[in-house]
Amino acid sequence: MKRFAVLLSTVAVVVLLCGPINAAGLSVGDKAPALSVSEWVKGDPVDLARDASRRVHMVEFWATWCPPCKATIPRLTEFQKKYGDRLAIIGVTTPDSIGNTPSAVRRFVRKLGAEMDYRVAIDNGTRTSDAYMRAAGVSGIPHAFIVGKSGNILWQGSPLDPSLEDVLTDVVEGTYDLSRAKVQAEVERRFQALELPAQMGQFSVVWDGLVGILKLDPSNAGAIDVLVQIYTNETQDKKAMRDWASTHIATNRNNVLAMQRLAAALSSGMDMTMRMPDLALEAAKAAYEGAEGKDALATALYARAVYQVGDVDRAIALQEDAVAAASAEDRELHREILEYFRLCRKLRDGLK
Repeated sequence: MKRFAVLLSTVAVVVLLCGPINAAGLSVGDKAPALSVSEWVKGDPVDLARDASRRVHMVEFWATWCPPCKATIPRLTEFQKKYGDRLAIIGVTTPDSIGNTPSAVRRFVRKLGAEMDYRVAIDNGTRTSDAYMRAAGVSGIPHAFIVGKSGNILWQGSPLDPSLEDVLTDVVEGTYDLSRAKVQAEVERRFQALELPAQMGQFSVVWDGLVGILKLDPSNAGAIDVLVQIYTNETQDKKAMRDWASTHIATNRNNVLAMQRLAAALSSGMDMTMRMPDLALEAAKAAYEGAEGKDALATALYARAVYQVGDVDRAIALQEDAVAAASAEDRELHREILEYFRLCRKLRDGLK
């Protein structure tokens, strides 16, 4: 139980770091609150109601005493320079009694000069922080909100998130998928809601919750991994696992990534008596066919599934295709797997 709870907690933390947050209040897709500012320390004032349609905005919360906040400054400056007039970054800081006074903020910004080359604003009391951070259920800084030209929040998370640059590019270029972002936010909310039931050992509740997540996001690797962990380490309910996996395949067989991840989960990482080679083969075949035999990973997973049901010759042929389709970075790994299959065939032939 402890091992499973830790795994779910880890998945939740990863989701928190790598995607938008959807709390009970302010969430992705909502209208961005107005900024209530007592002083613009650097840059021209921004009125979101008036200015939102002109450019993309990022509202970032920080403090002078916060080391991670300081670490974000070069990155935000780089973003501001890269996107120019198409983006307005606003670093909002809320005065406090532990060193983040207005005078300390002014000194800090003045000292950094061009190294902190975006707008900086001092909150009007806690009004802006309350409207954004508190409303979204976020307590830690640094934290950023991206506001699109529609005036709606399109993303929120850590400014240190590796995916932020891609998100910004998509938002600025107008190619950002808001519907997908909403799904990710809802998935995150549901993961967080499952942490307490997991700690209490309420596996049926967690199971149902994960199944719900996978209906929203069929290729969610974290949810698939935790389902497998519940099955192998807690319930060992093969019927429930088979019923879910069969339904998942039937519903999502055209989703290559979902089928890849399911095939990988069903063909490895568990006691052989608990594996489901027929379903692993079905999922792997669906991924392989969906990718039209052109994806190295899908081909390799199909090769492994075929190998596990005893057709080593077919596995070798498929793995040869995987090697041919692999990137230069991954080709050696696929070659090693191919050599393993070839060794197995040699040993098989020696037994005849």
